[in-house]
Amino acid sequence: MVDWRALEAKVDQTIGATFGEEVRLSFMKNGVADPGRPMIQIRCLVFHAGGNDSNAPGSMAEGGVFRTRLSSGEAEVFIDRSTYAGPMPKQGDRVRANERHGQTWWEVATVSDRYSNLLVLSLTQL
Repeated sequence: MVDWRALEAKVDQTIGATFGEEVRLSFMKNGVADPGRPMIQIRCLVFHAGGNDSNAPGSMAEGGVFRTRLSSGEAEVFIDRSTYAGPMPKQGDRVRANERHGQTWWEVATVSDRYSNLLVLSLTQL
């Protein structure tokens, strides 16, 4: 029998090798750096920032069921759970896009761990 979770992890790693970029995760507590969760730099699978008509990589065409639309000032970061060893991100933590012009800072609005191999952070620009 095929282990679909193992296949999914391999696909995610291939996507990360192609589209991944370095981000800094800064863990916050009451608006300041949390000493119990020191900041780390990781390579995320995909960092997808919104624009006028933004679709996530691999999303279906107009009218597709899996279409993602992000407004300007919103983003999503996809993290490979099989390789991520840091603390669980929380609402209010911060993310810096290290490889983007200006190294923009974002705040974590929500965290979804409902996917078998992904952590998905929904972000708003600071």
